[in-house]
Amino acid sequence: MTQSLKLRDRMKVESFHKIGEDMTLGEIHIDREKCKGCGNCVIACAGAAIELDMDNKARLIESLPFCMSCGDCVAICPENAIELVDFIRFMHYYRYLDRGEPEWPRKF
Repeated sequence: MTQSLKLRDRMKVESFHKIGEDMTLGEIHIDREKCKGCGNCVIACAGAAIELDMDNKARLIESLPFCMSCGDCVAICPENAIELVDFIRFMHYYRYLDRGEPEWPRKF
């Protein structure tokens, strides 16, 4: 049997429009010394939060890095230049499961 939230509770559900109030985004650290600019992380990023800069090095997009902390960029980087620093966090209605260590994306 499905449960539904009352209007008062639905108004409290996290919104991606209220970053900082309802949620905090994930964060990665990219070691620019190790990065060779292959671009695998840019392709693997589901949130389109990583780009290559003028030096052909990976970096988080500065305006709004929508990092979902999925770990795909960490797993796919051949140089181990990316480290997951902080996970995306929701403040109210979500529960968290253990994410474990990042792994290579599965093949289809």
